[in-house]
Amino acid sequence: MNYILYGEQYPMIKKRLKKILEENLGEVDDFNVVKFDYKDDLVDEICSEAAMLPLGYESKAVLVDNASLLEPKGNKDANKKILEQLKNGDSSISVIFVLRNENLDTKNEIVNFVKENGRIFEFLNLKKEEWPIYIRKYFKERNVEIDANAVDELSLRVDGDLSRFVNEAEKLCLYKDHLTLTDITLMVAKPLEDDAFQITNALYRGDNAAALSIFRDIRLLGSNSTDGLIPMLGSQFRFASQVAFLSSRGLDQKEIAKELNANEWRVKITLGNVRRLSRRQIAHALDDLYYLDYQIKSGQINRFYGLELFLINFPN
Repeated sequence: MNYILYGEQYPMIKKRLKKILEENLGEVDDFNVVKFDYKDDLVDEICSEAAMLPLGYESKAVLVDNASLLEPKGNKDANKKILEQLKNGDSSISVIFVLRNENLDTKNEIVNFVKENGRIFEFLNLKKEEWPIYIRKYFKERNVEIDANAVDELSLRVDGDLSRFVNEAEKLCLYKDHLTLTDITLMVAKPLEDDAFQITNALYRGDNAAALSIFRDIRLLGSNSTDGLIPMLGSQFRFASQVAFLSSRGLDQKEIAKELNANEWRVKITLGNVRRLSRRQIAHALDDLYYLDYQIKSGQINRFYGLELFLINFPN
């Protein structure tokens, strides 16, 4: 059987590809899977390999990565050669095309042939409004009920990451057959960016204990759970500095949001925060974060200990 896997969610494509290879070949190795990159390899080489019967194996797979010939402006001559090979190919050989974008040409002859004689898998980026529909459908197909507010919370927590959603959903399906908001809150971690926002809000209002508590909750998720937290905190403080500057120039909430291409609600919260701290204190916090990052990367201080000290002593 022949396959097409396409879309921008490449981690999901890799996962499906691994499953396809295992289902068709059993034990996968470098001898029963021949890999080509359409950007670099010749079409004649691909066709030749697809025509060559497996040696020492019952079946084999020919993988064609970056298969831009399946896009609307694909090479017609290449399409013709490969289509002919697919039509005359032996059943022991699977040809698998991987297209790492959403530009699949539905009128392409190869696409239509695979649609009728093989399988096509799409891994598209979902729009925000499509996520609740997709989540409900996913769990319904697995005979798992999920409450409406649980759907909304899960959509927020996976933050548009399809690969992460599937990983979390698989765990949830094993956990219970009726999921509530409490289940999602307990089982699925919030995006780190959201935690960084909550930490900085706590620091602005002078609640260092709350900021420290949020940080320690993140740590419970694992040793790598705080990776990227320092840059995200830095991003929050830089944004606050920009908001404070524009506000001092007389811009109102809507004008600042437009100038920074930011959510108006975020600007509103930040305006309230920057009234509690001076721009000098915000700049000093940024300097502290840069120095802390240097100390951690040079091995001078433990990452968790250093971040806790920063939160406890804010503002210096």
